[in-house]
Amino acid sequence: MIGTLGPSSTYDLLSTRRTQIGEIRDRLNNASLEVATGMKADVYKSLGFRSTEVLALRAQVERNEGFIASNQLLSSKLDVTVSTLNGIRSIAQSFLNEVTPNVNAPTASAAGLQGAALSALEQLTGQLNSTYQGGALFSGIDSNQTSLQRWNQADATTGLSPSDVLASVIGTGFTDATDATNKASAIVDIFASADVGQPNRNFEATFYNGAPLLQSVGVSTPRLQAQIDKNTTLIYGIQANDQAFRDVMRGLSMIASTDVSAISDGAAYEVWMSNAVNALSQGVSGLIEVESKLGGQQQLVSARITAQQNLGDIFNSRVNDLEGVDLFEASSRVIELETQLQATYTVTSRLSQLSFLNYM
Repeated sequence: MIGTLGPSSTYDLLSTRRTQIGEIRDRLNNASLEVATGMKADVYKSLGFRSTEVLALRAQVERNEGFIASNQLLSSKLDVTVSTLNGIRSIAQSFLNEVTPNVNAPTASAAGLQGAALSALEQLTGQLNSTYQGGALFSGIDSNQTSLQRWNQADATTGLSPSDVLASVIGTGFTDATDATNKASAIVDIFASADVGQPNRNFEATFYNGAPLLQSVGVSTPRLQAQIDKNTTLIYGIQANDQAFRDVMRGLSMIASTDVSAISDGAAYEVWMSNAVNALSQGVSGLIEVESKLGGQQQLVSARITAQQNLGDIFNSRVNDLEGVDLFEASSRVIELETQLQATYTVTSRLSQLSFLNYM
């Protein structure tokens, strides 16, 4: 009986030891992984019912990181817009400084005003046609459209260029103050897109290609908007058909369209120039207001990013508390398991060397 049971018991014991070795090795691998990463090897098994808290926190972290990424992109876009606006205002202000001394009567610099206005218009158009990541900055929701037509470039729909429109109003020149007043008034209507008789001449028909201020049913066209947190939608975006830009372009266009030094009637000259300079002055003031509003939006987005980054730190800290391990405890387990594994290897090795002779 002894000779029969001995080998069978030894085999069973060896099998048990091999199973123990596998279990200890798995536990040792997990403990070593925890020491290396500082995180639980099997979070959900370790936490049990509290694993739902980790899942909820992970979802909040992901949503918060999404807001941070999109807000940083929006912040960069606003920065580019502000920089471009500064350039536009600088162009307008520089020309305003040049033309103001010539309001009431032409000075020696009057002969060069038309060329200066054309140059300013070209620069301003280039700035207002700026893009960011492939989208036009100043076209509103129609960001796939170039914001403005260049001075001598015909619009594909109307067949007119901005210079064509102004030429159709000015004609051969000005006969007197009344004529100048009527023509200046017609240009006001054109830049307000209120020329009912010849709608193709309107600003939003020939000069501007982006989203109109009003839709066909008379409802305001939506502005660009961004969800900057779960409760806040920011309506933003500057359009080249906003009043400040219309005013600046109206003043520049009036002077770019004719050599004001050649206006022979003094009263007509003063009417035309005062209208142009007033438009420029209003436009520059409007641009300052636009920049101020945009600065407020920048501050709001920046504050949201900071708050979300701080919230992200809190979320990550809580996740680490739940998923992290006590490195001292994990290191102690590694040492303990290594000792157990070594002892099990030793016993298993001795068992595997036993034979019938050991019992004789």
